[in-house]
Amino acid sequence: MKVLLVALNAKFIHSSLSLQYLKAYCNDLPLEIKIKEFSINEYISDIMDELYLEKPDVLCFSCYIWNINQILELCNDYKKIDTNIKIVLGGPEVSYDSHNMIENNNFIDFIVRGEGEETFKELLNQLYLNQSVTHIKGLTYSIADKIYSNTDRELVCNLDSLPSPHNIIMPDDNKVIYYETSRGCPFNCTYCLSSTTKGVRAFSLDRVKRDLDYLIEKQTKLVKFVDRTFNFNESRAKNIMEHIINRNGNTKFHFEIQAELLTKEMIDFLQNVPSDLFDFEIGIQTTFPPALEAINRKTDWDKLKENITLLKKNDNIHLHLDLIAGLPYESYEYFSSSFNMVYELEPDVLQLGFLKLLKGSEIRIKAKSFGYRFKENPPYQVLANKYITYEQILYLKRIEELLNKYFNSHIMRNSLKYITNNIYNNNAFQFYEDLADYWENYKYFNKGHKRDFYYTILKSFIKDNYIDHDDLLNDIIKFDFLINNKSYNLPDQIIRYNPSNINEKLSDYIKEEKIDPKLLATFSGKSIRTLRKYVRLEYFKYNPITYKKFNEDTSILFEYDPYKKTAFKFSIMK
Repeated sequence: MKVLLVALNAKFIHSSLSLQYLKAYCNDLPLEIKIKEFSINEYISDIMDELYLEKPDVLCFSCYIWNINQILELCNDYKKIDTNIKIVLGGPEVSYDSHNMIENNNFIDFIVRGEGEETFKELLNQLYLNQSVTHIKGLTYSIADKIYSNTDRELVCNLDSLPSPHNIIMPDDNKVIYYETSRGCPFNCTYCLSSTTKGVRAFSLDRVKRDLDYLIEKQTKLVKFVDRTFNFNESRAKNIMEHIINRNGNTKFHFEIQAELLTKEMIDFLQNVPSDLFDFEIGIQTTFPPALEAINRKTDWDKLKENITLLKKNDNIHLHLDLIAGLPYESYEYFSSSFNMVYELEPDVLQLGFLKLLKGSEIRIKAKSFGYRFKENPPYQVLANKYITYEQILYLKRIEELLNKYFNSHIMRNSLKYITNNIYNNNAFQFYEDLADYWENYKYFNKGHKRDFYYTILKSFIKDNYIDHDDLLNDIIKFDFLINNKSYNLPDQIIRYNPSNINEKLSDYIKEEKIDPKLLATFSGKSIRTLRKYVRLEYFKYNPITYKKFNEDTSILFEYDPYKKTAFKFSIMK
């Protein structure tokens, strides 16, 4: 019997941890079990062709809000060409409404609810032996057009009893590797499915360290921990992080943490972590107390702000902060306040997300009490509620788009800092509102633009609305562009002040070895012409860092990483 485990990931670089666990747990069965991974961006017909060529007897899918529609389409079509195929679905998108899912999609044979390892293994064994499945806990199925839901299965108490999938499957250099050290969450946020499972269960530290050693030895590029709150036990979290640091590998690690739980001892430790080793994702969601209470989050904003500020102090950990629009009681105006408070922390990434009323979540059960209107189909995103209108949600989507294009892309951080601090008096939300209006007025949304165009639009926005700042921002925007783009040409609207002999000046700097020694060493023995591809000389009227006007036009030398398009160094030339 051949079993095919299929994942339709949101992006090509993603991988499916759940299917790896299932394969590892069932590896001792006398079956051929294979994993096939695709992305939702691939053509359904192409995926269908590949699945058919595998000739499986049992076809299994891991179901989430981002892939359920494509999966149902695939299953429906596949059943038409192979009526004997057994189709098994699992995952959060089918676990909480399994009876209706089969009732509305009669091509589904089985749904594995909740944690799937034990249920799935028992199911495969019974199918292999051609025996009854009526005793298998956590299983919903259809027999002779009648649907049955067996009793729920207890959670796995000893997580170490689950074989590690990472010692079986070689990490793919092109994909993010997902890893967990625990299951469950100590918190009970009403919008999250983790709240439906009480408590936290953890793998042993020995098990975790063995797995991490394997991934580091294989030189995995990025390991993303899926623990809902990695630092629920601080001493344990620190132990794992110390182990990673001591291995001195080339792998980068991403953690979801609760920043207000960090003690002074932990922050002191984190401030000395090697740069570019850890990424932290911190779900703030909102700073509005009534909204926090409604979603069962208890946040000490002052403590949270203090800890994030301390984490930023040494700039050695990448910080990703999350906000959710559409929470109970939070109006558009209150959300703008949350936005400004979080934006002021200057994270590396500020994600503006929108509430999704997931199946099985408490907030979906209570949706009517808050007047929620949300999409009937996945991802069940909020449309409106008693406190925020659909029109305001649309406005926030425009702001989200510009936040990603300008702030999260890191292509003009100096320009944005000047604008929000010196023109908008730290009201960043008002700036993005005004910029969104400008984009909408000129019909820039819903069109493809080259990155250079974003600099042009921002310069035009300033010139049209804040002419007194135009000269200075011309140089700050120009500086941002040259830091982030190895290009001879500047975007439209950006004014340059270079003298006619600038090429000779640049050649003189190279001959005088005023270039970084590492860059000179890289191109040792090469011609000046070759080296000049990685250096730029540009003249400025203003210092783009201090905002002070130079006594005379002054050049800045930009030196670019040979393997990237960004400058690793800039020098104001005397």
